[in-house]
Parts: sequence; C-alpha cells; structure tokens
Amino acid sequence: MKTSVICFLVFLSTVNGFSFFAEKIPNGEFVPHPCKPNFLWKGVGHKNKDGGGERNQFGRDFLNFGKIWSESLCRMDSDGDGKSNGEELGDPNCVWREGDIPQFITGITHPGVCDPMNATICLEKNTWVDCSLESFQCQALRDDPDIKNMTLTFPKTPVPVEETNYYCMAFEFPQDGDYHMIATEPIIDNIHVMHHILLFGCTKKPPISTTEPQHCGMGLGDCLDVIGGWTVGATGECLHKDIGFRLGQHGYSYGILQFHWNNPLKRSDYVDGSGLMIHYTPNKRIADAGVLIIGQNFFEIPPHQEEVHVTGRCNNLALNGPINITRAINHMHYLGRKMTIEHFRGEDETEYITNEHDYSYDSPKLYSFSDPIVFKPGDTLKTTCVFKSTGKKKTVFYGDGTNDEMCLGFLTYYPKQNIQSPFCVSFKDIDQMQLFTSEEYKSCRHWDFLLSLTEEMRHLKNQVIENCQPLRGCLSECQSIVKLVKRHPCITEDVGSWTKNAALFSLDQRVNRTEMETFYLGLSSCDVWFESHKNDDNSSNNGSQLTLSLFLYLFHTMYFFVTIMF
Repeated sequence: MKTSVICFLVFLSTVNGFSFFAEKIPNGEFVPHPCKPNFLWKGVGHKNKDGGGERNQFGRDFLNFGKIWSESLCRMDSDGDGKSNGEELGDPNCVWREGDIPQFITGITHPGVCDPMNATICLEKNTWVDCSLESFQCQALRDDPDIKNMTLTFPKTPVPVEETNYYCMAFEFPQDGDYHMIATEPIIDNIHVMHHILLFGCTKKPPISTTEPQHCGMGLGDCLDVIGGWTVGATGECLHKDIGFRLGQHGYSYGILQFHWNNPLKRSDYVDGSGLMIHYTPNKRIADAGVLIIGQNFFEIPPHQEEVHVTGRCNNLALNGPINITRAINHMHYLGRKMTIEHFRGEDETEYITNEHDYSYDSPKLYSFSDPIVFKPGDTLKTTCVFKSTGKKKTVFYGDGTNDEMCLGFLTYYPKQNIQSPFCVSFKDIDQMQLFTSEEYKSCRHWDFLLSLTEEMRHLKNQVIENCQPLRGCLSECQSIVKLVKRHPCITEDVGSWTKNAALFSLDQRVNRTEMETFYLGLSSCDVWFESHKNDDNSSNNGSQLTLSLFLYLFHTMYFFVTIMF
C-alpha cells in the first residue's frame, strides 16, 4: 500500500518541542497569524509559523530571559508596535505563571510581529512575514481535455450577529447526462468568518432555496452524502484517479452548499459570498465515490486537562461488499492535539489509516492511498481523539460551534453502492446506525418516544408533565410516576442518554422541543428525593445536605423558567 500524507502547511519534526515552549508563555498555543485569519502561529518565537529556524525578535528576547515568562519580558515591546508582550498575550498586568489561565483569552496578538500589519511603523519590520496561501494542484485537471467547471457561491449575504451560524443554499447540477465530479476548489470571500464548507449531494430537489441562503442545521434531510468541502488551510480536493462523485441523470441532481460562519466578536458589518468551484467530466472513471463519516459525538472535556482521550468504534457497518478507501482526513477543533483512525480485521491484523500526532486545525493533513485500503464486511474502524484543555475554565462538549469540539473522520471510498449508509459515528458505546435504521433498540422504540407516535408514549410523557411541577418540589403524586418512568428502556443507560440528547438538542423539526424540555424537567424534579431515600437509615444524617441540594435545585429550576419566559 502506497501512502502519501499531504500537509497543506508543512510541520517540522521538532514541532512537539516548540509546543513545550508555547506552554511557558500565556496563550502560547493560541496566538493568531497576523495576516491569515483563523490560522494559528504555533512557533511564536520563530519566523516559521510552525517553529524551527531563525527566531523573531520576541523569540530572541525569550531566549535572553532564560526561556521563562518574567515580568521584564512581559513588559517589553519586542515587536515595537506600542503594545507590551503581556498586552499582546493576554497578561497586561504581568501576573501570569505557568499553568495559570491568562487574564484574557481573546483579542490575542503576536508579540513578535508588528501590528497592524499595514501601519507605517510596521511595514519595514514585517517584510519577513509570509502572508501567501498555497495554491491548488490537481494533475487530472490538466490531463482531461473535457473538464468542465461550475461555480457554486452564495450571493453577498450579511453574516448574522451570532457566534455560530449554519446557512445553506441549493444548486442544480447539469441534467444533460452523467458526469463524474473529480475535484473542488474553495472560493473564500470572507476568511474572517468562514469556518468550513460542506457540499451535500441530493438525488432529488431539496426543500432548500436555490436563490438565497437560509438558516439550516447540521442535518439536511435526505441529502446526507458529503461530496465536497473545505476547511481552514485546505487548498482544494483532487480525487483518486479511479473515482468520481456521479452527477446528473443517474447521480446527484442537486447539491446543497452549507456554510459554517464563525463570528465570535458578533460584528454586524460582515458579509460573505464564498463557495466552491466544482470540476467534472463526461469521461466517467471506474467507480462512483462516497464519503464515510466515523467517530464519536458524545463526550465531555473537563478543564485544566493535559490529555483527554475520546474513542469511537464502527463495528457493524452495513456493507454490500468490500470497499476501497482512497483518502482520509481527521477533524477536531482547536483543542485537538492527536488523532488516529485504526483498521482492524479480527483480533490480530491492524493498521493505521491516519496517525496524526501533531494535529493542527488550521493545517489539515490529507492521507491519500494510491493503492486503496480494502475494508471488508466484519472489519472494524476505531477513531481516537486526544484533546488538551489546560487553558479552559469550563467543560467543553461535542457540538457544532467553533468553541465546541468534534471527533470525526472522513473517509473517501468506492464503490459507493457497497455502503448502505455513509454514517458510522458512535454515541458513547451505542452504534447509532442501528438506531437510525431500526424501529427498536434494546427494547426502546426510540422514534415512537421522540415523536410521540403511539398512545403509550404520549401517555407516558403526559403522566410526568401533568403530575410533576418542578417549581413546587417533589410532589407525592410525582414520585410514583417518576419511579416507574425511570425504568423505561428509553430512559435508562446509554439509550436514555441518546434519546435525551436527541430530544433536547436535535435540529429535527419533528421533535416537539418544548414538550420534551417540560418532560425531562418534570422527570428530574424528584432526583434529590430519590437520592436521599436510597438508604432510609441514612436519611436523617443527610437532612442538611438534602435541604441544601433541594434549595439549589429549585434555584436552577426557577432560573430556567425565568430564562425561557423572558
């Protein structure tokens, strides 16, 4: 198997050493690139953004002060732009010590690069700073004389004054025959807000506007197949020589372009008209391509942790036959440090599909296989993500926002028809594909429960809603009902966690969120009571603790109701 790892920005082998020094200055792992929005400058003391080689002025000053953060180094202005090193790195009072969380974690600037870049005082000082982006290279675009292209872009659209925004727009693909899409290139209009782009393939016209972008969620109904995309640092996608995504009469007739805009400063003056250019050909290749998504989408990352490991397993992928994996890419956000995707066949045979020990969100590595990896029925894929949260004050969860985290792998494969569903992401230890494709899982009829499809499920929810009043504490009529309901298979163990997560956070419009929130709030109204009565002999000793817990519970419940009412 021939493997090539394409790094859109090359990492030096000593990158881990520079990461060690980054921990010795405030916000050292989160210093932004001065002229490449959303990029980080990992080697803060070097002219190479990834570390190594010649030092910049801050790096020389850091060396002269013994490679430690001192008050003297903090109060210096290494780059001569009028701001002290401490002000630039979020420690204006020079009180930070290694292991602390800095006073400020936003508004960070580079202490070795004069800022703003275009200021008269900075022009001569910054001649060494590289602001160029790598260009897209795809040999197939030069070799095929019949290549066509199509530009898919949003019209200039105001970016909402919210931190995280998902917007979508549909496009019709050519319908005069069948084509293979073999490459995509990004068209980035506003790099300050663009977090990522995904292109989904649809076999029929989707219920999404083809004339203007509209707010949308991560899920797009029947359009589940990812056929293209872009993330910070990527220059484009060029498919394996034997495959392409089928467009046209017998393939995808429409595509949905989905943008994730990130507007952490909540600016009202941002607009964006980004998109993708797709390259397609009538000269169809050997096989149709697909993208398989794997990983884990339920985890919590506590603050102040050097390493947090998250794993997901794809054990029961429904296959019609073997598939051939031609490409893989890891996806985490800014807390991600390491990520691997392993391939198991039985107990003995294992190989790494990806093995990235220097993960960087803004410098994605694309693993390409000229000789594809063969994945057979019964094989297993294991995803492992390692996060570092030493600079976080609060727990970070899986989520769609930039400040949330993800643990996903994207595998391009062929033939497309050999996978029945392109999604094999775990929820804790649950195989979600079995949930999505079945009516019942471990005795829980989850769709009946989530959508209130049966009289049994409607009665179960109504019993809790009508008899449990959280603001009035744990009512006697609520206790017996809750005790019974909490034994229901849709409420217990990991399945219960999945249904609760789907009920409260799903973007599926069929789920009555208000009803589910009221149900779960009522269900939790007797938690303190049940906890205190696990052992009646100890109840008298726990009286004061119960009173305090009940007070805190009622306080948070009151806060919840005030929040949703006003």
